[in-house]
Amino acid sequence: MWFLNSSHSNELQPCKLTLQQEGSNMFRLHKLLGSIFLLLAVIVPTHADEIRIGMLYPITGGGAIYGTPAAIGHQMAVDELNAEGGILGMPVISVERDTKLNPATAAAAAKEMITKDRVNVLIGGLSSAVGLAISEVAKQEKVIYIATVPKTIQMTTNKLHEYVFRTASHTDFEGDAIAQIAAQLGANKICNIQLDYAYGHDLADGIARGLQRHLPTAEVVLNLRPKLRATDYNVFITQIMAAGCDVVTSGLWGPHFVDFAKQASPFGLFQQIKYITGGEIGSHEIAGSMGKDYPDNVWANSYELWYYDSNPEHRSFQEALAKRLETRETPMWPVLALIGVRMYAAGVEKAGSLDPEKVSQALKGMSIETPVGPRTIDPMTHQADTGQFWGEMVKKEGVPYRVMDPIIYIPAVIEE
Repeated sequence: MWFLNSSHSNELQPCKLTLQQEGSNMFRLHKLLGSIFLLLAVIVPTHADEIRIGMLYPITGGGAIYGTPAAIGHQMAVDELNAEGGILGMPVISVERDTKLNPATAAAAAKEMITKDRVNVLIGGLSSAVGLAISEVAKQEKVIYIATVPKTIQMTTNKLHEYVFRTASHTDFEGDAIAQIAAQLGANKICNIQLDYAYGHDLADGIARGLQRHLPTAEVVLNLRPKLRATDYNVFITQIMAAGCDVVTSGLWGPHFVDFAKQASPFGLFQQIKYITGGEIGSHEIAGSMGKDYPDNVWANSYELWYYDSNPEHRSFQEALAKRLETRETPMWPVLALIGVRMYAAGVEKAGSLDPEKVSQALKGMSIETPVGPRTIDPMTHQADTGQFWGEMVKKEGVPYRVMDPIIYIPAVIEE
């Protein structure tokens, strides 16, 4: 008789039964029970013949502008794997949960996926708070977690553990890039506005370190911290306008940037002050949805741009995504989710096993090709070398939304 190892691997282990002496009534009872257990093993599914991937993104609420397209990229990767015969010859099943951009909801969903749905891996997350919550569950349950979006540097420093890996960029890379652009623009006085949670605090620290490297003469005259999910930015806008800064550095993302921009534009903030921001505000999810309301003088970032072929594979990926979504102008977030699934699949294939410890070892130093270039995971930090595209968001004749031009790739390298 065989059973699945409780460490969430799909390796079969022998189960030894204690038997009484031949011919006794107890022996016959054990034989009967053994037959029942064998029958149940056939009837009760153990998922030994499939690989179950747990997907965690916000599908409702404010985070859905990112989470919904990410879920599409996740499914693209699953379909791609199954079309190629699965992983280790086994079909891939996606088990999905809506995190609602809430750390407690995400942690509960991750726990349920592991204990009830028996997933082999957790992939996704969006905000850094959500990512850290999922990571803690993965650590406790000893299940691989691949963070495809959360950027807090803590995940691969003081909160690093054997089961967490990140294919997104992180706040030190992003902060250093922002500082490089501030130096190019000749910033003197800087106002910094970040959301009051892990990502915002860590990005502010990353920018500060980057300024020391690239622009030590600049003075940060104002640090503002609106709450996550804030919608009213008027008090912050008036403080920025009064501070005398010539550059704003920021990480307001998604609906936070949209609300801030719409409220700040009537004050003339973007006509007077250059705005350098992380949070992928250069993505088409934001630029396309804002249209003519996207302000001037914004330098932003993106992991992928549908209109820019950064390597030969990108065109085929973008065309497949466009066909799936029935739109030429595709969102950015699908590529992040796709990369996360591909990275896990490569780790399992290299390990030749679903055992989390073996997959963890395989992922260290793992390199894969992606639609936005090669990605390699650092064996010490579990962090992928993920850079980003940066540039000014400009108007183009006949185009109803902003596009990035010029497009500059800033690699994930920090020179001390």
